[in-house]
Amino acid sequence: MNEYEPNPMLQNLVKKPKKPNKLLIGLVCVIGLLLLVIVILLFRKPDVVVTETERKQSLDEIGEEIKFFIKDNKLDALDVYGYDNLVRVAINDICSGVYNCTEIKGEAVQEYVEEVFDKKVTFSNINCELNDGVLYTYDSVNNKFVLENNHMHGGVGTESIYTKINTIKRKGDKIEIVLNKLYFNPLQSEYITTDPLGINMVYKASDYMHTTDKGEDIDLTKLSANYENDFDNLKNVGTRYSYVFSEKNGHYILEKYEVISDEE
Repeated sequence: MNEYEPNPMLQNLVKKPKKPNKLLIGLVCVIGLLLLVIVILLFRKPDVVVTETERKQSLDEIGEEIKFFIKDNKLDALDVYGYDNLVRVAINDICSGVYNCTEIKGEAVQEYVEEVFDKKVTFSNINCELNDGVLYTYDSVNNKFVLENNHMHGGVGTESIYTKINTIKRKGDKIEIVLNKLYFNPLQSEYITTDPLGINMVYKASDYMHTTDKGEDIDLTKLSANYENDFDNLKNVGTRYSYVFSEKNGHYILEKYEVISDEE
């Protein structure tokens, strides 16, 4: 036997290294990974779940919204035309700012009344508020109101110059609000009054006039400041206006309207 040739007996005595167990290695890796995940979860700060609850509006906020709703829908016209003449109130809103508004579609009138009052109305001729005959003739064939051209005289002002909340309160799911208003119409009176007809006087208009680009007009800054300062004495003087509102489809509905006289 060649001295360099390995001895077969010695080769059998030397143990060959075992191949690593793949299953064991995989199991160790999985256990290590699970331990790592557990440690991460233990030391991780829990997520804070914030549930946003709907904040209930204050009465002051609701009052401002209602004042805007009245102004936006020209509901001061109720003070002139009354709650029994919603068609006239609707036409007043539809024609506001429209030049030569001589024909008004019945569909537009009904849409306004349903949206603001949630009511249905029956159409007929509309008389002038100054007892001067028919102001709008209702054309039932074409479902429209037509302005009669013999009424070129000035009318009663249908927009107050200042509004202040007298009282506001919740009654179940409804809101009852009483408003004090100031009106001025030089064709009706030389006084600033609590009604559009110029009857219940509050201030002499000449004390509040100032010059503007359009001529002489009421200084609303001065008027509102004085009225706010005098309000404790004036809040139950003259005419006030009571409203009961509910909500439907995300907007206000006027369910009831009343004029409160000086004696009440």
